[in-house]
Amino acid sequence: MTEEEFKQTVMPHHQMMLAEALRLLRNRDDALDCLQDAVTALWKTRKSLHEVENIRAYCLRTVANKALEMLRRQAGDPSGPPAAASEEEPPDAALERSERAALLKKAIMQLPDNERKIVVMRVIKEMTGEEIAAATGLSHSNVRVLLHRARQRLKEYIDKHNGL
Repeated sequence: MTEEEFKQTVMPHHQMMLAEALRLLRNRDDALDCLQDAVTALWKTRKSLHEVENIRAYCLRTVANKALEMLRRQAGDPSGPPAAASEEEPPDAALERSERAALLKKAIMQLPDNERKIVVMRVIKEMTGEEIAAATGLSHSNVRVLLHRARQRLKEYIDKHNGL
């Protein structure tokens, strides 16, 4: 895929991807970083993008996965120090970020075992759906369903516990 084809294929979904990153991260700077990471990841896989049936969904899934990676990195080790704040970030923002990351971690622990296992394989181990299916013995479509359900449960848990 050429640069021009990439722009025509991926960039129309740019605003929607940014909105998804903002929804998940609730911080514009983090969302912009996440969007950049997602576009970079899409660029690296551009040779296989022509095989994707629903490019919009693929772009949104990529940005959501990058947002979850950011939240996971921000959470850090629960026994270690809280996620490092930038020098310009006010202390209350760092605390809020740390609380969000801890909430996500707690939400993941509340998932049913099969869904938690799929989320860990996809987000933390960065395995593809096909790799997860092979490792678990589930069908690829079943992996996608479980991942979708897990994401829905995570969103509901976080919304409920954030008072939204």
